[in-house]
Amino acid sequence: MRSGTTVTVVLEPRAHGTWPQPRSSNPMLALVTSSATDGKGVTRVTVRAARIGSVSVTWGPENAPLFTLRLSVAAYPVQ
Repeated sequence: MRSGTTVTVVLEPRAHGTWPQPRSSNPMLALVTSSATDGKGVTRVTVRAARIGSVSVTWGPENAPLFTLRLSVAAYPVQ
């Protein structure tokens, strides 16, 4: 993806509670700009790519995340 692009992740409700807050491995590269859970338990998270590099956004403990989003941010269009 290119720098400045935003991605919205939609997470289905969990059987055992709500999704933990997302955490970026490097907020300088990708920043979680919003996170909201609706009344049905669906969580929507928006992440903005800020700079060139590779970054992960995780939900849950660092040693055993429940979900991981890996992003590669490029300075040029990816084909």
